[in-house]
Amino acid sequence: MFPQSDAEERTAKLEGFLRVDVFRKVLEHFGGNKLPERKFLDNTLTQTYGVEPSTIDEFIDIFSKNCRYLGIGAEFRPGPAATSSTGPAPAVFDGGGTVTVDAPEGAEDAPVCFVIMPFTEREDEHQTGFFEEVLKQIFTPAARDAGFKVTTALRPGSDLIHSTIVNDLLAADLVLADLTEHNPNVLFELGMRMHADKPVALVRAIGTGPIFDVDNLLRVEEYNPNVWPSSVERDVPKLSAHIGGTWENRETGTTFMGLLHPPS
Repeated sequence: MFPQSDAEERTAKLEGFLRVDVFRKVLEHFGGNKLPERKFLDNTLTQTYGVEPSTIDEFIDIFSKNCRYLGIGAEFRPGPAATSSTGPAPAVFDGGGTVTVDAPEGAEDAPVCFVIMPFTEREDEHQTGFFEEVLKQIFTPAARDAGFKVTTALRPGSDLIHSTIVNDLLAADLVLADLTEHNPNVLFELGMRMHADKPVALVRAIGTGPIFDVDNLLRVEEYNPNVWPSSVERDVPKLSAHIGGTWENRETGTTFMGLLHPPS
């Protein structure tokens, strides 16, 4: 039977990927698609999972490309309802286009923070995987510490903005928007969210140029793009306070439309 929706198609592709036993075991072993340095990786692949030494480069290339295509990130979180003989699904889907990243412990009814950010590095100063690390190391703990369930768009194989992502973007309690690299998709999504006059917390990496029509209207909090442990330690509470403050002030007219049309 052919998939009847984008969500079913994504799930089918993920299950197909996990049917390859060695791919699934490598994901489970390392807890995600972030592989260690080669000096630690090669022995594991050959001795534990039987990958021929002559094919290791090809294996890593195919594995990494498939993970990027399927939206499998640095953390591998099996879906609770997807365990079968084919192996677990690598993520919990919400709304057919969104993946749950994290949530406060025991807070099933926590408000949702939907993160919009680049998923592909386009500038030379940001190495491949930069935004994935920012999401994992900074945005996720910051939003979680502010009391939010953290979700983001899953875009396998395409940067197109699907209707399911738009629905989640507009339905989220709060949106965290990363303006780094002035990504066109992020700016388009931000425009839709601001037009809906719903809470938005803006952030960007230090060194990102201003956007006149945005910076003059809403505060933009910056984070250190080095993502060092010391800088992450400083940035997480700073961004958490920024997210929490945005949420607390959501009824005071400090949103985009509220600034244009303040309450009388």
